[in-house]
Amino acid sequence: MEEHERPVIDDNPDVKNEERLPIKPPIKVLKYRTIKKNDSFGWWSVVVLLEDHGKRQMCFYRWHKKEGNWRRDKKLPIKSKHEWYDIKRAFEDYVDHLDA
Repeated sequence: MEEHERPVIDDNPDVKNEERLPIKPPIKVLKYRTIKKNDSFGWWSVVVLLEDHGKRQMCFYRWHKKEGNWRRDKKLPIKSKHEWYDIKRAFEDYVDHLDA
């Protein structure tokens, strides 16, 4: 099996997931980590490092399973380190306001 044909394995060691991400070519998944997957309610959220038309980006995806198929509910693409640091800083400014 060639490298480009090998399935990408979830980087989250706590998730035993044999299911492939519902991302189709031409997008190439390089790495991903499941944040949360709830099969009984049909929700799956991941952070993905991908390549789309030769450009790398990170995306937060959330899918909902309907009628046996995963359908994208949310997608947040992050295309640069600068954009990531702006988002990260905003989250860090607000995270202490969440209930424990």
